[in-house]
Amino acid sequence: METIFYRMTWWSLIVLAIGTYTSVSFSALSHILIIIPGGYFTYKAIKEKRFHLDLSSLALLLLFVVIIVSVILNLDIVAKPIKNIFKGKYFIIALLSIFAFRETFKNYIDDRKIKIVLKLFLFASALATLSGIIALYTGFNPIKFKTACHESRACGLFGMYMTYGYGVGFLATILSAMVVYRDKFKHWISQEWLIISCTIAVAGLFLSYARGAWIGYAISLPFIFLRQSKKKFFASITIGILAVAILFGASQKVRETFFSKNRSESTTVRLSFYKTAWYAFKERPLFGLGYKNFEPNVANIKAKYKIDRPHNIGHAHNNFLEHLASTGIIGFIIVMLFHLAWLKESYFDPGLFGIIVFPFLIGFIVSGTVQYTFGDGENLFFVLGLFSLHKSLKRHG
Repeated sequence: METIFYRMTWWSLIVLAIGTYTSVSFSALSHILIIIPGGYFTYKAIKEKRFHLDLSSLALLLLFVVIIVSVILNLDIVAKPIKNIFKGKYFIIALLSIFAFRETFKNYIDDRKIKIVLKLFLFASALATLSGIIALYTGFNPIKFKTACHESRACGLFGMYMTYGYGVGFLATILSAMVVYRDKFKHWISQEWLIISCTIAVAGLFLSYARGAWIGYAISLPFIFLRQSKKKFFASITIGILAVAILFGASQKVRETFFSKNRSESTTVRLSFYKTAWYAFKERPLFGLGYKNFEPNVANIKAKYKIDRPHNIGHAHNNFLEHLASTGIIGFIIVMLFHLAWLKESYFDPGLFGIIVFPFLIGFIVSGTVQYTFGDGENLFFVLGLFSLHKSLKRHG
């Protein structure tokens, strides 16, 4: 029986590797495959008194509880409460996956299988980005076999350029860290594969013209070197500042990405969402409006408090303010705890996952202040998949 569960977990990883940057619908299959093994191995860990959650994992569990409570306390304004609660399933599946991954890597997955997953992931993500770049310059996406999702911004295989920009930014940080520490990964993937994959990801990030994703990536890069050498850390900051200055001076397109009229308008819209989220929190400060229930109430809150941009409706464009509005101060504190605890755990993890997760989290936190990356289905699959793998394979110094 356990061998079947190992295989299901293995195929879940295969699906996640192929689907993360190609299809959110296909990626959902990974959850279908892992939920039974995850439940079984979690139960086994509890039964054998090996069940343990570190602080970030505990925070994720508490977040799910708060999600349920926030919806139940807002039944008067949540149109489909079961649907909203069900959207919190990603967090529980991530926790169950930890135990399935842990047992499967210990008893079933060998170096050959790791190589397969890595190569599939890098190939699929690179192919998706290249297809999006072709679409950007030709107007037609050859893999999706349809017109480009945006006339001037790369989208990969995603339908939204913003979702893609931030998602490929996470990938660019991770691959940049793997290139820097390529000797530690050479057993599974060649230097050439890493450099080519990283170059393609950075190109996709640049051509997405997602300002917040650019900033998240740029700030994350020095943290790749922090544990290696403080001198390299500060040197990389200096080099980064010079590189940014050169880019701004040499490229009108870069300047327009930040300062054009359209981008200034976008900034104003974001600020209106931040203000709306704050007023939503003030109305129901303890548990908010209910998980995933901020966006449906934006129009009413803007009208009630005469907030500008009344016709712009959407999420808060900020991971922390979104949870402040939808799950209140309780949810906000737990989300902050999750980020900070995972950041600390990754910094003190001497294993390979610590090397790549720590700078990724810096970028994730920074870019999460201008985009709701903790709620987009496509990016949430990647973030929580990485979380589960890190927790299952984490080493302690």
